[in-house]
Amino acid sequence: MVRHNNQLPNNLPQLQNLIKRDPISYKDEFLQQQRHFESLLSVFCLQPSKFNKSLDELIMFMAQVAQCYPDSLSGFAQQLMEVLNSHNTILDANMRMTFCKALILLRNKGLLTPIDLLPLFFGLLRCPDKPLRKFLETHIITDIKNINSKHKNAKLNTTLQNFMYEMLKDTNHRAAKMSLSIMVHLYKKNVWRDAKTVNVIATACFSKSAKVMTAALKFFLTADEAEMKSDDEDSDEDTIKELKLANKYNKKTKKRANQLDKAKKVNTLYYSLD
Repeated sequence: MVRHNNQLPNNLPQLQNLIKRDPISYKDEFLQQQRHFESLLSVFCLQPSKFNKSLDELIMFMAQVAQCYPDSLSGFAQQLMEVLNSHNTILDANMRMTFCKALILLRNKGLLTPIDLLPLFFGLLRCPDKPLRKFLETHIITDIKNINSKHKNAKLNTTLQNFMYEMLKDTNHRAAKMSLSIMVHLYKKNVWRDAKTVNVIATACFSKSAKVMTAALKFFLTADEAEMKSDDEDSDEDTIKELKLANKYNKKTKKRANQLDKAKKVNTLYYSLD
C-alpha cells in the first residue's frame, strides 16, 4: 500500500488497521499521534467538563493499538486513571465514558489486572451518571465471573470482597446500593457463593440508607430458588427476553418500552468492546 504521510495520520481507523498488521512500519505515525494525544490531554485537564472530539477519538485509538507498542504506552492506562480519579464527577459525561471504555479495552487485552481497575470503577459508581454506573456494573460483574470461570481466585476474591464491604458503608447511597447489587448478583450466579459474601451482605441490613437496607433484607427474605439455581449465562439477554415478553402479552406502556430500549442499549454498548 502506498503511504500518504500528509493524510494518513488524520485517518485514525485506517492507521489503526495498518498498525495492527505492521506495527514496526508505522511506528513514526503512531508516535506522531501519541504526541498529539499528550498535548490534547494537557489542555483537556484545564477544562475537564468540556467535550473534546479529537481527544475522544485518540483515546480509543491508543487503546486499540496499545498491545502493538507496550513500551511506548506503558503509562497510558495510568494517565487515564489519574484523570478519572482527579476529575471524576466534573468530567464531561461522554469523555468519562470514553476513558472507561478505553480502560476496559486494555483490561480485555490483558494489559491491566482487576486490582488495577476495579477499585477505580467502584469509586466511579458515586458519579451522578446512571448510564455510566450501569455500564460499569455490567463490566464488574462480567470481569469477576470470567476471573472465576475456570477456578476460584480466592486471594483476589477476598481483596475485592473487602473493598465492597467498605463500599457498602459509603456515604454515597448510589454507590453503596450498586455495590450490594453486584454482590447479590455474584452470589446468585454461584460466583461468590460463600459465607463471607453472605456476611458482607448482612452488614447492609443495618445501612443508614433505606434503599440499601431494603435491598439487603429482600436478599434474605425473598430469595427465589429458581433464580438461585440459574446457570452462568449472562442475565442481560434474559432481562431483554423478559421485557420483550412483557411487552408482547401485557398492555403496552411507554415505561415498559423505555425499559426494553435501555436494556438493549446497555447490552450493546458493553459487548461492543473486544
